[in-house]
Amino acid sequence: MSTGKHVLLGELLISKKLIRREQLEEALADAKRSNRMLGTVLLQKGMVKEKDMVLVLSEQLNIPFFDLEKYKIDLDCINLISKKDALRWKLLPVKREDGNLIVAMIDPMDLDVVDELEQRTELNIIPMFTTMSNFRDAVQRIYSVVGHDGQRLQGVTHPEETEEDDLPQITQMAGQSEIIKTVQKIFEEAVRVNASDVHVEPQEKDFYYRFRIDGVLQKQYPLEKTDQAAIISRIKIMADINIAQKRIPQDGRIQLRVDKKDIDLRVATFPTIYGEHIAIRVLDKSVGILSFEQLGIIGLSFFNLSNIIHKPYGIILVTGPTGSGKTTTLYSILNEISSKKKNIITLEDPVEYSIPGIHQAQINVKAGLTFSTGLRSIVRLDPDIIMIGEIRDKETAEISIHAALTGHLVFSTLHTNDAVSAVSRLIDIGVEPYLLSSALTGVIAQRLVRRLCPDCREAYDASWEELEVINKEMAHEKNLEKATLYRPVGCANCFQVGYKGRIGIYEILIPDEQIKELINQKATNQSISNTACKANMILLKQDGIEKALEGITTLTQVLGTIG
Repeated sequence: MSTGKHVLLGELLISKKLIRREQLEEALADAKRSNRMLGTVLLQKGMVKEKDMVLVLSEQLNIPFFDLEKYKIDLDCINLISKKDALRWKLLPVKREDGNLIVAMIDPMDLDVVDELEQRTELNIIPMFTTMSNFRDAVQRIYSVVGHDGQRLQGVTHPEETEEDDLPQITQMAGQSEIIKTVQKIFEEAVRVNASDVHVEPQEKDFYYRFRIDGVLQKQYPLEKTDQAAIISRIKIMADINIAQKRIPQDGRIQLRVDKKDIDLRVATFPTIYGEHIAIRVLDKSVGILSFEQLGIIGLSFFNLSNIIHKPYGIILVTGPTGSGKTTTLYSILNEISSKKKNIITLEDPVEYSIPGIHQAQINVKAGLTFSTGLRSIVRLDPDIIMIGEIRDKETAEISIHAALTGHLVFSTLHTNDAVSAVSRLIDIGVEPYLLSSALTGVIAQRLVRRLCPDCREAYDASWEELEVINKEMAHEKNLEKATLYRPVGCANCFQVGYKGRIGIYEILIPDEQIKELINQKATNQSISNTACKANMILLKQDGIEKALEGITTLTQVLGTIG
């Protein structure tokens, strides 16, 4: 978008009280650093609303503003420009009179486009400003009744109500080179910024995608609303998902190679009132299995974990909410104890990484292979070590406990907030306390926190409020009177956010005889936790605070994650 002189635009915005002087200075510095237009920076930072910006530009450049929401568009002039050209040039013809054609444009200063239109239409072009959101809505509305070539259609339906009759057209749109390039660009960008997930999200008037990086959903990246059906269909085709079915959730898989790396994309669709929301899990197979140190299992936690995973039998559980890295921890454990002398079998949903020497299987509910049915078969295969992706029901829990009591080392996961809660959770779903106390070897509770960028983190003296939290949670024999903490700053290596990657914080419960007796008695979680802490169990929050004091993460991250 043409913005004239940057300083003049900024001064106009200030005079109209749309931005403050410090915001202008910040945006000018950002524009200079990133070689972008001032107007673009102001919009992307959310300092100015799109319509306010366009109205100021309209005044600055003395070009009228055409509100596509308020004023009626003359459909008889739409056939002068195809939908493809309208989208390419980001303009709409709105009125034709006396040899003139009024055109609403995102960039009315683009004289090359104006000249091209004049040659094509043999009319005098009068360009006017409009907003991008105005333009998208109008294109979606207008071309749904006049067709892609500008000709009126008969008996058209709403774009989201199309079914098999429109499949040839949708498939053709999804195969266009521009759509293919757009989808490929999204996937490649996701890999390069280390995104764990991609969300493609339709809204009433907008269509955009977002990345989840280090556990946090990032800003919205806009897509053309008019390309919504084609982009969604392209992704579904790549994932081998039925594009004709839009009213039920579906899932699929895409395998790509980006920058010489094998990438596995797990695609899930979900119908919403504005179209299908697509969530894509990004698995970079080149990353490989992480070591305990890379996970954040260090010090006493490393010592305790190393002891229990080498036991000959028993059940070890990894707990935490969805997205806390439980499966990653299990893979690291299996990789650590893998041996040619051991028969290791897993049942997962899904298999995320392949580990050499381990027999991995994926559940298939439609075919009747669930965790419980699969586990019944696995115990007949003479395994030494069994890994079950998740204990979801009484049957799976009981078979797992029985396998642990009959000479197998069993690993699995549970959704609980801390290590001790795994005990009450299993008892609640029907496991007998005496069986659980006999089989349970250990419970690993975990969370993920954002790791400070080591290149730009900044040390500071903890405030008295922070010291109070540290002393309360860490229970030092002598309260700390001062401590050094660290905060994010931002640099080129971390994309100016101050964080780079994530690290785990852990709590490992190892039941001794006293704790086993408490389990038999169905003691409260608090009683078991107090007893475990007396035996030197490190709580999640304590491990997190220790990592904050070491400059690995921030106290804010720890408290925000654990509460």
